Amino acid sequence: MNAWFSSGWQWLTSLVLFASCLGYMVVLLRRAAQDRQAARQLLERVESLEDQLVAVRRELAGIADAARPQAQPVEEAETAYSQAIRLARQGLDSSAVAAGCGISRGEAELIVALYRASQRP
Repeated sequence: MNAWFSSGWQWLTSLVLFASCLGYMVVLLRRAAQDRQAARQLLERVESLEDQLVAVRRELAGIADAARPQAQPVEEAETAYSQAIRLARQGLDSSAVAAGCGISRGEAELIVALYRASQRP
């Protein structure tokens, strides 16, 4: 009877240990399910925040465009070549045109020669 009693306790101890492990596994599975649900909720929240961020960026871009001053027609500054033509029309020689416009003497000679050629009948 002592042998049966000893093996009975071992069987009972094994059963209690198995039940404890099974209970712990159930707790872990529930916790894992809760973690998956929390992860899904966080992912949905991140996606929502990304959508909001895109909308805010679009709105800011629109505000920045509206705040940007409209381009006013800019009076064109006289270029060196248009100034050279004007000086050639005034009758200056190529040396004076080159000095007055900051262009090379060869360019000034060409402009003066073209202007004089266009003035011939």
